Amino acid sequence: MSLVTQAIVLAAGEGRRLRPVTEYTPKPLIPFYGRPLLDWAVAKLVAAGVTRVAVNACHLADHVAARVAHLSAKNPQVAFEVSREEALLGTGGAVKRLGPWLTPGEPFYVLNADAIFAAPAQTLTHAPSLLVTREPTYAAERRLIADGSQRLVALDERGDPARGLTFCGFTLADPGLPSRLPAGPSCILRQGYLPCLETLAVTLVETSDFFADTGTPEALIDAHVRGYDWVRASA
Repeated sequence: MSLVTQAIVLAAGEGRRLRPVTEYTPKPLIPFYGRPLLDWAVAKLVAAGVTRVAVNACHLADHVAARVAHLSAKNPQVAFEVSREEALLGTGGAVKRLGPWLTPGEPFYVLNADAIFAAPAQTLTHAPSLLVTREPTYAAERRLIADGSQRLVALDERGDPARGLTFCGFTLADPGLPSRLPAGPSCILRQGYLPCLETLAVTLVETSDFFADTGTPEALIDAHVRGYDWVRASA
């Protein structure tokens, strides 16, 4: 696949599990080793050659927009867009709303701002595909079920540590995704991909490199502990 040049960073969440910190600081601006989570997400995309980045915002949207302006000044080669949501639209709703902004006919990355992982964005080479892991820390979150060809076949809401995989919050989306999503709040997986699995092959790409969620205080601490060697090596 040719170079992917556009991406959506999902940064609208309220971060309820991180309260009271997120009452005043939006979750994507929580620091990880001294840099806001949003900065890590954008840096990964810029390193992959992305030149157009949209960031959705809702909770404390002005704070997110101000940080995007800072990142734009630091990365003048990248065109940034802030998509302000009056109410949370979910992962699918955010993509649907940004459909007109996306370049038609081209794939695009979708990255959760609170996901930290070592694998480069170019690990995903086929659209659509999802980055997944068997990291033991998140065994209970192994909800994606693949067939023998590593294609997504089901979502197990309960999680299946024996045969499932944990989604890393990173997608290489196909150009048709926005048109498949309904108006209003939705989920990329539940409404964008699961209903189409008979006709659309969604590849699960497994990484054994460092991955961490940062959605709770405990997870954020764990991310710092397990991510120390990766951060030091990449500094």
